Amino acid sequence: MTQTTLSVDDTSDVIDALRKRFPKIVGPRKDDICYATTTRQEAVRALAEQAEVVLVVGSKNSSNSNRLAELAQRMGKRAF
Repeated sequence: MTQTTLSVDDTSDVIDALRKRFPKIVGPRKDDICYATTTRQEAVRALAEQAEVVLVVGSKNSSNSNRLAELAQRMGKRAF
């Protein structure tokens, strides 16, 4: 089980690291990841490929909003 506000990429990285240590581990199925979280992260990826700046509208205390901004930043974009 992972925190729902982790990005899909972060979750994959954790699962990959665990698989190296525990080869028989079973990770979450793709459909186990929150649909809204996945959809928003995919939208930010697509937007960041075309935009110079990504503006995320949400609470500055929201983990979900912060993850979306971080995702855009990891893609080399300014994000707020």
